[in-house]
Amino acid sequence: MKTIICIGDSLTEGADIPVGHAWPSLTANALGAKVVNCGIGGDTTQGILSRLHPEVIALKPDFVFIMGGTNDLWWDWEVKTILGNLFSVVFQARHHGVTPVIGLPTPVDRPAAERNDFAPPAAGYERFAEKLSDLVLQLSSAAGESDVPVADFHAPFLRQDGGVESGLFLADGLHPNQEGHRIMAAQTVALFQETFQF
Repeated sequence: MKTIICIGDSLTEGADIPVGHAWPSLTANALGAKVVNCGIGGDTTQGILSRLHPEVIALKPDFVFIMGGTNDLWWDWEVKTILGNLFSVVFQARHHGVTPVIGLPTPVDRPAAERNDFAPPAAGYERFAEKLSDLVLQLSSAAGESDVPVADFHAPFLRQDGGVESGLFLADGLHPNQEGHRIMAAQTVALFQETFQF
């Protein structure tokens, strides 16, 4: 049985999603693979990089699914710093014989998020949204140049007019709901089936 370790933030952990219904669990069921969820809510790409060896490489999985950057942008980190951290994870994984896969982070339902009472992004929602879109574009491009397979969790959450499908998010506007996680799992399953012949 192949092993996939998913490392990331709350989008991987499955914030406020019932046990067994986050996309890594749904992916495991569909692929018949062992999928380990190493998502930690609030983590940054620097945190992911620091956890790579003990939580991924030491366990010698077949694949590592990497997704992060949303929390970095919340604190107004530069996109180039996020890319540097993510691709350090990619290259270290490859060095140790682990095949990397990258997930493009979901968008944010700004109107819903702004209705909540938690602290807003450091540079405001507009700047955050702009940088998130920029991260998705640059991450997708860099992954293509480095021949890293990509699961797109961004586009399926957008309407044809470019707006966000609010019905796929929890009330906080930041995290996908169960239907959103089903979509993420479907994207992941299709990628592994098409790219790695699962």
